Amino acid sequence: MRKGLIFIILLAFNFLLIYGINQANILMFNNNIMIYLNPQDKPDETVTDDTTVIDNPIDTDFNGESIEQIGKKIDKYCEKTSIEGYGEYIARAAVTKSVNPYLISGIILESTNCKNECSIIFKECNNVSNTKGSPGCFGGAYKQYKKVEDAINDLVNTISRDFYTPEMQVPYKMYKDYGKNSSWALKVSNYMEAVKRTK
Repeated sequence: MRKGLIFIILLAFNFLLIYGINQANILMFNNNIMIYLNPQDKPDETVTDDTTVIDNPIDTDFNGESIEQIGKKIDKYCEKTSIEGYGEYIARAAVTKSVNPYLISGIILESTNCKNECSIIFKECNNVSNTKGSPGCFGGAYKQYKKVEDAINDLVNTISRDFYTPEMQVPYKMYKDYGKNSSWALKVSNYMEAVKRTK
């Protein structure tokens, strides 16, 4: 009889213990109470939901090549031309906007003909891509830029807006929408490859 009573008491005690633990867990869950056995696991309480997130830094490379490397290739290919010295600026402007820097250099070289003799539109209007608009250069249709850098930025922004994925930034895929012909695509592609291969 006594053993049976002890057994019932122990059984009741275990039941109450388990029930109490379960109730405590429910209470903690409902009230978002967290118990950390290791104090180092506790999150930093100073962090709040409205913490400012620092933007990721802009990538400084394109397909494994640094902006500096690409810039040097462009300058080397354009050695002794009016484009020399703008290589890194072209590469940085393009990569910053997720545009293929070789495409930009190819368009500039095709438009300005600077590998041979730079066009009058480039020399007198700082226009690197035969962009039309105002203010007109010589009162004509081609846009006048204060600086070459402004023209480069304008070109990069146009490509970034109209051809915003790497798959679209291929001369043979873009020439019709860009208002050009297949001959333009061939020339730009050839310049792109030539700059890429420059050592």
